[in-house]
Amino acid sequence: MKVRPRYPETNLYKATAEWDGKTGGVASTKNGHVIVFDTPKTYGGNGNGICPDEMFVSAVLGCLMNTFLDFQRKTDLEVVSFTLDGIATSKFDSEGYRIVGFKVQGTVVVDPDDIEFGEHAVEMMKKYCHLTRSFKGCIPIEYDIKVLGG
Repeated sequence: MKVRPRYPETNLYKATAEWDGKTGGVASTKNGHVIVFDTPKTYGGNGNGICPDEMFVSAVLGCLMNTFLDFQRKTDLEVVSFTLDGIATSKFDSEGYRIVGFKVQGTVVVDPDDIEFGEHAVEMMKKYCHLTRSFKGCIPIEYDIKVLGG
């Protein structure tokens, strides 16, 4: 079934990164949000900011959660709590590092009468998150998300 977008068909996401003069920098978005990033100490950096790999994991979790919440807003699903944890595994091969797997674990607590709705929203989240849709062909994604009544 073809899905009609409710939102703009095309979006541009812009950011700027500026070196801090040491082992990291500051990324800024056009909306004025700022992220301090750095190279981890294990790779010779100062570790004074978020590692770009951690930003990647955080971005994916944020996209998944925002997608779930978009479906939640379209229904009367009452969400009591919602947490996601992500792990990206990178591995050194003969040419350098590469992310070889992504795992998402989490728990959604909903009204006990809405567990089926909650499970459906999780399935929609997994299906429509645009970040995971973009890399699922090259990075395997494993999900372990429980929906509980509470």
